[in-house]
Amino acid sequence: MRAMSAPRLAGRQLRTDPVGAVLVVLATLVAACTLAAWPRTVDRVVGADQADALGPLVADQVDPTRVASWLVDPAAGTVRSAADLATLHADLQGDAAEAGAALRPLLADPARVILTAGPWETDRGPRPVGITHLDTHVRVDEQLPDLVRVVEGRLPDPVTVPASLAGAPRPTGTEPDHPLELALSAESADRIDWRVGETRTLAGGSGVDAVLVGTFEARDPADPTWTHLDSTFVPQIVEDPNAGTLVDVFAYADPGAAPLLAVGGPLDLTSWFPLDLAPAATTDRAALLQDLRAFRTATATDTELDHALANLAPRQDLVATVLGVLAAGPAGAALGVLWLAVMLTVDRRRPALVLLRARGASAGFVGALGASQGLVLGVPAAVAGTVLAVALVPGPVSADGLVVPLVAGLVPAGLLGMSSARVRATRSALAGGARSPRGRRGTARWVAEVCVVLLAAVAVVTVRDRGLADDTPGADPVLLALPVLLALAVSVVVLRVVPVLLAALSRGLARRRGLPGFVGAAGASRAPAVGLVPVVALALGVAVTTTSLVVLATMDGGARRGGVDAVGADVAVRGAPSLTPGAADAVRAVPGVAAVAVVAEVDDAVLSDDRDGDRVPLLVVDGSDLREVQHGLVGVGRLPLGDDVAAPDGRVGAVVVGDVAVDLTGPLTLGIGSPPVEHPVDLLTSRDRAAGLTHGESAVVVDAAAAADLGAPAHDVLLLVRLDPGADPAVVGTAVGAAAGAEASVVTRADVVARITQGALVGGVRRATGAATVGALVLSALALGLGVALGGRARGRLLALLTTLGVPGRDARSLVRWEVLPWASVAVTAGLATGAVLAPVMLGTTDVSVLAGGARTPSPTLGPLALGVLVVTYAVLVAGAVLVAVVGARRTDAVTVLREGEA
Repeated sequence: MRAMSAPRLAGRQLRTDPVGAVLVVLATLVAACTLAAWPRTVDRVVGADQADALGPLVADQVDPTRVASWLVDPAAGTVRSAADLATLHADLQGDAAEAGAALRPLLADPARVILTAGPWETDRGPRPVGITHLDTHVRVDEQLPDLVRVVEGRLPDPVTVPASLAGAPRPTGTEPDHPLELALSAESADRIDWRVGETRTLAGGSGVDAVLVGTFEARDPADPTWTHLDSTFVPQIVEDPNAGTLVDVFAYADPGAAPLLAVGGPLDLTSWFPLDLAPAATTDRAALLQDLRAFRTATATDTELDHALANLAPRQDLVATVLGVLAAGPAGAALGVLWLAVMLTVDRRRPALVLLRARGASAGFVGALGASQGLVLGVPAAVAGTVLAVALVPGPVSADGLVVPLVAGLVPAGLLGMSSARVRATRSALAGGARSPRGRRGTARWVAEVCVVLLAAVAVVTVRDRGLADDTPGADPVLLALPVLLALAVSVVVLRVVPVLLAALSRGLARRRGLPGFVGAAGASRAPAVGLVPVVALALGVAVTTTSLVVLATMDGGARRGGVDAVGADVAVRGAPSLTPGAADAVRAVPGVAAVAVVAEVDDAVLSDDRDGDRVPLLVVDGSDLREVQHGLVGVGRLPLGDDVAAPDGRVGAVVVGDVAVDLTGPLTLGIGSPPVEHPVDLLTSRDRAAGLTHGESAVVVDAAAAADLGAPAHDVLLLVRLDPGADPAVVGTAVGAAAGAEASVVTRADVVARITQGALVGGVRRATGAATVGALVLSALALGLGVALGGRARGRLLALLTTLGVPGRDARSLVRWEVLPWASVAVTAGLATGAVLAPVMLGTTDVSVLAGGARTPSPTLGPLALGVLVVTYAVLVAGAVLVAVVGARRTDAVTVLREGEA
């Protein structure tokens, strides 16, 4: 017979124990997939939010732009000015090429340069057009032919202005026979009635004669160029009551005419670098912001993009924190499950490993054998998990994001190698016995447990003390480690406390009839069926599930609160600026409308104290109607307005909303009209906000009856509508908008809630949180199952021996349940306690109002229904684990157990 080599022996063990191999592969795959998917998920959510936030910005807001003066020597001619422009373009292109690596992909198009002369006072032409003063600005744009479509005539022909010499003729545009050719937008030419072929005088410098040779319109009105040059197509009109109608138009000349345009002085130079924001979704925000600020400094440009990127920092930190904490739990649980799978594999192979040691194999050989098997199982599983994560979470792949998940493939090798090397060739090892942690080992464990508890307490205190004041970019590493620390500390404490309780229970059960209760409680109190790792792994899964449900419930509650704050009713109808007369009555008649509150505004209202005054909107609403409309809405504070609140005689009862520039502690007056008529005010209360009535601005709110006594004219600006129960907000909202008139804008509370929950940031966090919940449940089930399977051999031996000794099968199965239930219950309890601490700590250190779409930070919540579902789910999992343990123990053959005892 051929000798068994180490590779053949390793392969044979893998083939003869496929269950253990499959468990190790699955655990490694889950761990690698979790570690690879988390940073990709964060990048994906952050990128989508970044694109969503930057999307509404238009080109003139984001493109780095510089406005300066450009000196052109009128005597140098076109050749010199063209050479200077070419040099400028080259310099700008060099600036773009030297931009940072994060910004450079956004600078896809060449820099744009526009020269402008004027304003030049222009004669108004031979026909009256109702203009008292006309100014013309003349622009030079080398790309104009590619951007516009000629409506009438043509664009200006190329012009070459020669360099001036002594006695040379005057250049083009300074004599009637050689007028300067211009082109105008069709709308501008029509407004000033400048017809094609007509010549007018521009009084710039010594005066320039200009002829309109054509009109044009934009080829693509959505071209980003026109956000920088929006005055090209629409004349700028100012109606001055003293000076009359003042009009500015912007005409275009050929670039060769720049020397002529400079006769009145330096030209205005506007240059910008067009940015393509499409790559911004996958660009690191911090790096892009750093490069953009450096580019602004180097090019002396201005842009609003850096402010927009800076404002995204709290949002991205929130995503990194929430998803990081939720991913840390599954990652720790996955590693715990991997440890359990390795321990179960070693336990199943223990007889073979003991036999190898008994036949002279060294610990190093056995360890190397296990490590080689771990490499064979772990590395492909880690690669598969990483590939799965890349497929599940699309996005760019970077080497940094692959290192950690691929390294996870080496963990099985280390665990299998160390666990196999510790196997000894003893009778107790063959029989499945284990030493208790006494003496130095027991003392060391006590010290380690105390250190873990203290470390977790310090971490919680540190994170809470930092709170929202911590301005460190990115997620707090202490907070990311908190799930594992808390689960470990709580599990340690519970595992120390529960045996004491079980011992007390066993003493109470000793005085009662029946074997299972006493023996089971006593055994569980003295020798727990499993160690710390299964308990921590299961507790982590429960904690992450609990925290995920709290995050989801908090986001849902915050979104509902945000909808109430924004709308203040089921439907809000706002005028532009006022509602048409009769709109309220028309809305009341709409089917599905239960109640309507009319909000009117009084113009020229000033709230004053003894020294200062503040012009604020004065809102008028019937307090009874407002309470009826807002009845039942969560988070709406009742305004003390209406018949049940009376102000002293001669005073106006008012509610002040927001910050006002007067002292509210002293006497107040309300001045209405011009000149103002002063009315003494009785301040009923002050509020930070009034749902539906204000949106961040300050205001004074009075009851309609009090406003009628003031005699102040008011115009309706807002209708707050409550719908009948069961009415469709979308259908009724459309009907309400039609009844209120075409100028009215309608928003429903359901639309606001949907906009909040379906946004890029909130939607991404919700999906990631849901995935974390599902993953935590799966890992919890795996940890529970592996923990049960880990003690399967000893449990089977116990049941076989008890039945052989004549113990009734029901009592024997009850003892098996006593082995599983205590530690499983301990783990679930520890997980619930960890989640109860972790969720408020995590949400207390981040600006969760971002997830609620409002200014108010929602409190962490977990509804009783979600809590009940959570408890029932884990109760079912524990019951299933107990059933599996009992069924597995019953399959052990008593004869085999007795023969092992004789060996």
